[in-house]
Amino acid sequence: MPDEPELDVITGSLLSAFRNAARGRRYLVGAAAVQPLRLSAREISDWLEVHPLPLPRRLVDEVIFALDEAALAEEDD
Repeated sequence: MPDEPELDVITGSLLSAFRNAARGRRYLVGAAAVQPLRLSAREISDWLEVHPLPLPRRLVDEVIFALDEAALAEEDD
């Protein structure tokens, strides 16, 4: 298996923003299970208020929401 390529600054920043926004993820707690909810703009905003990125917000949201969908789909498998 080849080594993973080094991350460029933008990719690294977006992955870091996703990882840290996901730490604020909310969960639906029921009698039988705990279910993670999709990230909302609020969790992303909370992170970006303290750690702004020099990228358009629309792009940041698009990438973080796509990563979130992939992460939640992986948990379902």
